[in-house]
Amino acid sequence: MGRRTSRHPVQTFLIFSGIMVTAISGAYLAAGLAGLLPLQTETISWNNVRIVSGITILGCLMAAVGYGNE
Repeated sequence: MGRRTSRHPVQTFLIFSGIMVTAISGAYLAAGLAGLLPLQTETISWNNVRIVSGITILGCLMAAVGYGNE
């Protein structure tokens, strides 16, 4: 088993919400690239590939900030 540390509730929130944001936006990106969901590559809209990829990166950064120096 891993080392158990006591985290501040904000850190725990950042970790879990960051992982969820990454998973959801990553799944949307994969489905968009597979043609299952709309994914614009040319025009600026909410489902632009750059915006979806940026949200994935945001989720990764949220989780990284939550983990801190662990």
